[in-house]
Amino acid sequence: MRRVVSWCLENRAVVLLFGFVLMGAGVLSIFRLNQELFPPVDFPTVYIVTSDPGANPAVVDRDLTVPLSNALNGLPHAQHVFGSSSQSFSEVQIQFAVDSNAKDDLDAVNQRLAQLQLPEGASKPLAQTFSFSAIPSMTYALAAADGNLSRVTREAKTIIAPALAGATGAAEIKVIGGEQNAITITLDASRLAAHQLAPFQVSQALTGAQVDLPAGQSLDGNKVVPVEVVSAVKTAADLRVLPVGAGPLAKPGEPPTIVTLGDVASVVEAPAPVNGITRTDGLPSLSIQVVRDPSGNAISLSNDIRSRMAKLQLDSNDRLSLIEDSATGIRASLNDLLLEGLIGALLAILVIFLFLRSVRATLVTAVSLPTSVLVALLGTNLGGFSLNILTLAGLTIAVGRIIDDAIVVLENSYRHLQMGESPKLAALNGAAEVSKAVVSSTLTTVAVFLPIAVVGGIISKFFVPFSVTVTISLLASLLVALTLIPVLVSFFLQRRASLPAEHRDWLHRAYQPVLGWALANRLTKVAVLAIAGVLFAGAIGAVASPLVAKNFFDFSSSEQLVGGVTLPPGTSAAETSAQLKAFETAAMADRDVKTVQVTIASSDYGGYTGGFVTNQGRLLVVVKDKLRSPAVAARLQQRLNELYGVGNARIVVNTFGPGSNRFEARASGQDDQALRQASDLLLAKLQQDSELSNVQSDLAPAKPQMSVTVDPAKAAAHGLSPRAIAQIVAGALSPMPLGNLGGSGPAVTLRLDPSAVTAQKIADLAVGPGTLLRDVATISNEVAPDSISRRDGIRLVTVGGTINGSDTTGPSTRASALVQSVSLPAGVKLDTGGTSEDINQSFQSMFEAIGIAIALVFIILVIFFRSVVTPFVILVSMPLALIGAIAALLITHRSLGLPALLGVLMVFGIVVSNAILLVDFTERARETKSTKDALLIAGSTRLRPIVMTAVATVVALLPVAIGVSTSGGGGLISQSLAVVVEGGLITSTVFTLVVIPVVYSLLVRRSGRLRAMAVHAELGADPRVAGLG
Repeated sequence: MRRVVSWCLENRAVVLLFGFVLMGAGVLSIFRLNQELFPPVDFPTVYIVTSDPGANPAVVDRDLTVPLSNALNGLPHAQHVFGSSSQSFSEVQIQFAVDSNAKDDLDAVNQRLAQLQLPEGASKPLAQTFSFSAIPSMTYALAAADGNLSRVTREAKTIIAPALAGATGAAEIKVIGGEQNAITITLDASRLAAHQLAPFQVSQALTGAQVDLPAGQSLDGNKVVPVEVVSAVKTAADLRVLPVGAGPLAKPGEPPTIVTLGDVASVVEAPAPVNGITRTDGLPSLSIQVVRDPSGNAISLSNDIRSRMAKLQLDSNDRLSLIEDSATGIRASLNDLLLEGLIGALLAILVIFLFLRSVRATLVTAVSLPTSVLVALLGTNLGGFSLNILTLAGLTIAVGRIIDDAIVVLENSYRHLQMGESPKLAALNGAAEVSKAVVSSTLTTVAVFLPIAVVGGIISKFFVPFSVTVTISLLASLLVALTLIPVLVSFFLQRRASLPAEHRDWLHRAYQPVLGWALANRLTKVAVLAIAGVLFAGAIGAVASPLVAKNFFDFSSSEQLVGGVTLPPGTSAAETSAQLKAFETAAMADRDVKTVQVTIASSDYGGYTGGFVTNQGRLLVVVKDKLRSPAVAARLQQRLNELYGVGNARIVVNTFGPGSNRFEARASGQDDQALRQASDLLLAKLQQDSELSNVQSDLAPAKPQMSVTVDPAKAAAHGLSPRAIAQIVAGALSPMPLGNLGGSGPAVTLRLDPSAVTAQKIADLAVGPGTLLRDVATISNEVAPDSISRRDGIRLVTVGGTINGSDTTGPSTRASALVQSVSLPAGVKLDTGGTSEDINQSFQSMFEAIGIAIALVFIILVIFFRSVVTPFVILVSMPLALIGAIAALLITHRSLGLPALLGVLMVFGIVVSNAILLVDFTERARETKSTKDALLIAGSTRLRPIVMTAVATVVALLPVAIGVSTSGGGGLISQSLAVVVEGGLITSTVFTLVVIPVVYSLLVRRSGRLRAMAVHAELGADPRVAGLG
């Protein structure tokens, strides 16, 4: 390494030029990096949505969900297949191994679906995966103050959507909901019977009348003219006079009476909801969603969309509200992280100045910060990563460590300068002397992040960008420390007589007596180790106890509250809409609420579900100040309980980040009655748990159902089959879409008058010429489930609730013990999940990563020190870091989650650096000194750089740890991580300066003693003669 430093000093202009080029490239990369909140992560779940209009949950389960689940069972990497059946809709979720490829999973699912035959009338299954990029980047609500939602819909589709299309980074502009003109044909059962017509005959007549088809060609002289048969039915009036059948003969020989549609039905053209009912602040509204292209920049997209929206001239009765803009959170989070990083960097530079008392030396060291950060941004861009809270958190956290290498090189060069060497020689000797320690310490720090990419799971998917950013910045800092820093030292530092005596003396006065006492004899050494051992045991005990809260993530708050209301099964969409107005009024009256939106019976319900239920409503509340979100949620939850009953409605603060804060108890079995009983028992038990809120069961109450049982023999006698009769009945009772009138006119829907849907009137339904339903079937009133859930083909009921507070492991464990104490019916199996599953899996992956990291660090140290004993001594600094890390979590009341474990991983890499500095100098000093003297000299010489690097890192992370940011988004990752690193670094630095010398003196002396005895034994000498006995 001395040759490398020497070459740099001989070619200083080249080194400076290369440094400027790298910095320039880094600056350019800043403008090319995509900015988003999270890295684009595909989660290993495929959703398949299928519909069968009119089918009840039991039929959907039998004809769609079960066949789909069976067909998709056994796919490569598939772990579970979940199925959910509701009125008219089936949703199947396939949960794949976390490490599987989302595209390959989707392709495998589509191959299976292509081979599956579903019943006639069912839609084609739609399969899709989840990705952050699929979530709308921006959502607007466009409401009509005058109630004219049709006008608003036209404006959204013809003015707003075209104006937004083509925005920078936009993949799609969606208009969700609204109204459009529709023609509803309502059949009158009594008039149908009077004319001896069946609904299916009317349907066939309507379908046959709407024809716009090419009919060939005609030869007109020498010209060929295409011929097209065009329907004359263009308006609602045309439909009313459309013949749909012939009445009974009045007299023999006379032509039959023509029955028109107007004779048997009402034909009404009026605005109708396109996709459920949505209101914003009490006004009818629709949503306009902007979906970002995965390669697009969220902030640029937001700026462009806002600019285009501002230029639009909308109706004075329009009320346009921005419901969500991901760029707002991204911008705030990134700005806060940048602010914290900048403050940290300035504080670290101030620390260097206070230690060295030299402006020039401080500026030389400070160069490593922008250079390393810009090189890291260059590497991030070249690696295809975006600028998100993970990559930026990595840079912010790395700021303290980036400057360490430069400090060590500068301080040693500064020391040589005080010894009378010229600046150029001091730069060469100073850098070369610590190069081994600097390289090994940086490589060991980098090594702790390599396992992140190896262990797989959500850890790898989510944290690889963080690890890559930190790794690049550390390698850049190493390059700068051994090339650019020596060059700058040779240029700017001047020879000085001595270090400030008062600065040096107070450090030595505090440290040397302590180290001398620790190394005095075996008793003091044992005392030092005992103290460290007790503290370490205490830290481990705290982790194992409830003192340290444990969770998956400390979720960041949001200005959005989300929730839902469930009314009794069978409640119509209109009734659900009417009942939700009471909540809207209460929410809008809250002084802290900005916007209230409710959605009922939308087919976009739940985002990735294709179904809708009329008795459920989705709630969205935007709060003015997100710091007030928990209080507002508590007030609104109380109001929901008063309005709709406890357990029937919930509203919570919308949190972002992986994982969950829920506990779930899942009961499975084949007996529906036993599952319902198990659901009631589990629900009652968990509602007693004060650590859970919003406890609910996904098993909805049974709803009334009319059952039609076809007699196959009677059906055959009338020339019919049970399936044909079922299709006729379904066609009569279910609203039937007949397409658009004239191809592009209003949508036409055929339905039976709802008042005719009674057992008596359905029995009189014509199912064939001269055949009524009562002739071939029996009709009875029953109760049936409102929804049916399955896991791997077995019926499943889930009872769960939200865990209160930041500690999720403790409440999950206690809730699990509660449900395990419940005596369930025979045949019902119980298991628990939710956040406990997330924590167990992620913690296991992180512990694997930590184990691999320790092994890698050990291997690197063995290679550098060519010894097994010396690396073991250095590794002692790792458990010492845990003492402070756990203490910091306790003091700050933060949880032990994934970010904190990542902090443990990082602090392991950092604290090893200090131990390497101390042990490396000791090893060289032992060539001429005794072990004790070498340790005393090493401690005295390396005291200042060790303390400088530790203090610089601690103060650099202080803004992150205390959370000077206001958005809270960046703190999702960095704050817990910084707290752990700070606490671990403080205790490890103190103990490294004392415990490491003690351990070194014990192990190295013992190792040397054994080696010497072995050599003397081979020579046949008595070791005591040589003074070893």
